[in-house]
Amino acid sequence: MRYRYKQTTKTFWGGLSYPDLLVMIGLLVLYAITRFLGLERYPIYFFCDEAIQANLARDLLNHGLRNSEGVLLPPYFYNAEKWSLSLSVYIQLISSALFGQPSIFSTRATSVVVSSLALLAVAISLRVVFQSRFWWVGPLSLTMAPAWFIHSRTAFETVMMVAFYACFLCCYLLYRTRSPGWIFPSLIFGAATFYAYANGQGVMLVSGLLLLLVDLRYHLRQGWRLLSGASGTLILLTLPLVRFRQLEPEAMENHLRVVNSYWLDNLPLQQKLVTFAQTYWLGLSPGYWFWPNPVDFERHRIPDMGHLPLVLLPFFLVGLGLCVVKLRTPTHRVILIAMLAAPFSSALATISIARVLAMVVPAALLISLGMEACYRWVARWVRYSVVAWTTSLLMSLFALLLLRGALLAGPTWFTNYGLHGMQYGAAQVFGEVIPEIVARQPTSQILVSSTWTNNPNALVGFFLNAQQAAQVRLADVNAFLHYQQELDPQQQIFIMPFYEYDAAVASGKFVLEPPERIIRYPDGSPGFYVVRMRYVENVEAIFAAERIARAQLVETPMDLAGPVVVAHSQLDIGTPQAIFDGDPHTLMRGFEANPLVIELRFAQPRSFSGINLTITSMDLDLRVVALPATGGQPIATSQSYRNLESDPTVHLSLPGGSQEVQSLRIEITQIGVGEIAHVHVREVQLLP
Repeated sequence: MRYRYKQTTKTFWGGLSYPDLLVMIGLLVLYAITRFLGLERYPIYFFCDEAIQANLARDLLNHGLRNSEGVLLPPYFYNAEKWSLSLSVYIQLISSALFGQPSIFSTRATSVVVSSLALLAVAISLRVVFQSRFWWVGPLSLTMAPAWFIHSRTAFETVMMVAFYACFLCCYLLYRTRSPGWIFPSLIFGAATFYAYANGQGVMLVSGLLLLLVDLRYHLRQGWRLLSGASGTLILLTLPLVRFRQLEPEAMENHLRVVNSYWLDNLPLQQKLVTFAQTYWLGLSPGYWFWPNPVDFERHRIPDMGHLPLVLLPFFLVGLGLCVVKLRTPTHRVILIAMLAAPFSSALATISIARVLAMVVPAALLISLGMEACYRWVARWVRYSVVAWTTSLLMSLFALLLLRGALLAGPTWFTNYGLHGMQYGAAQVFGEVIPEIVARQPTSQILVSSTWTNNPNALVGFFLNAQQAAQVRLADVNAFLHYQQELDPQQQIFIMPFYEYDAAVASGKFVLEPPERIIRYPDGSPGFYVVRMRYVENVEAIFAAERIARAQLVETPMDLAGPVVVAHSQLDIGTPQAIFDGDPHTLMRGFEANPLVIELRFAQPRSFSGINLTITSMDLDLRVVALPATGGQPIATSQSYRNLESDPTVHLSLPGGSQEVQSLRIEITQIGVGEIAHVHVREVQLLP
């Protein structure tokens, strides 16, 4: 007896029957339960990248659909350091218009609703296009996948990108198998994928080019009317990108620089290609997807689980083999192309689950096709109804147990709650404690540490109204540890993480009052202290002694076309190597010295005529002192520079032209800021 799927009930569209519709509703109900239940409680963090989209949407709504620079309907929005937000802000705008002041629930719920499109798209692709009897496995695979479970409960823009990509693939499959008219929604969802998340650009670039090339004959057979209509639609959809490139021509390069892409490093092309291949393979490898791995931050994974359930790996591999065998079939080709496209953008920098999350869509399709293929091998011995009920119940149970574990044990799955871990505390600090303090003490100043979370300004704007935000100042305790500032325990209240509180106690510089409140981490340990403090009586003498100690130069041996010792003022960012690497985008920053001193002590005399100095924007006095190799008086020269362009390069020559010197001292004084300043240096070029 050979397995064959026969449709025995009445259909209403594309082979979908009314029982299919009931199953799909059941799948969506299960998905809604596992997403909406405890949505504010897990993930336990509320991240700045979630908050900023709601903030931008609200501001856009309040300013007549213009951004802070007055641009009407801006194509992209700035997120901390890069232009990476677009369509997700406009979708959150709908939520803002409906519900007003954003909340964690409304912001995440908007993302959940959009994410459900992925389930529908996968289900329709499998049921209508592939005519799979196991079509329900695809949506269940998504529902129970740990990576999709975590991220679809957040408002990260990658979630919307994945959902729109699933819709793009579904519409394209319908275009190839049902009706040419599906090319138009396919293009629209492809554009939505492109604009929803920065990494969606690479996903669509690879998908679009490969689908254009491999299906070129099919496209050309559709006639000039359809092709001209599709081309016109595509041109319209690219207009926001063209407009953005005109507004911000350097945005793409800056984005790669922010994510530390190796493509901008001074490396041989061959090494870059090898790195790309290795990184790209990691994003494809089953080891990354199905086994626990430490590649991603703890906040993006579940302990002892892969991003996809290991139990589904055999079906994934069978489905993959099936698609390879049927490579000539256009529908199976689409899945392989989607799989190849998913890790492309991430491979330009480093693999992380948020960047490669689109892989869950082809994975769900492969798992479903693989399970159906496996059933064909045993169909003569096992009834379909037995397999279907057993499998669906087990997969649903897995998803429900995943939810239960997340809500009950999830808060203590990982106990690194700080910056490089869970970044726990946004709702507790900004959503609970600060409003309570403001209500109780409306004239107090609340100083909140910024060392435990990325972009805390986004959290201030999300949780606090204008009056509350006016009383908040982002300042960590280090600013008061290193420099004496005004402290008023009657008016100032500090909210600091436990490690800053411990540092303040250990420093001996402060008298700390008993904490007014301790915000505890989910494991019960102290997380944040709400405390008032003042300096000890003799703190001036302590600071004076520390300044003398910090004035000593630090020596760093280097090789600059020969051995040299670089003696420099103490730094708080970067290293001396950063200013001699030929890359003006890297920098070193002085801790407090003004002037910042850079002294080069050569093992063998070297000939120099002067220097080129690249700095950040500032007015400065530059002084160069050279000690001749033949002895005698030092050669000194100086010059003032004012009203320079952004990140300028200035030049200073030694008197008398090129000379052999045994040491070179560079003093950079930032004008108008006093003796304490963070002097930024990007590049120093020694001229022969």
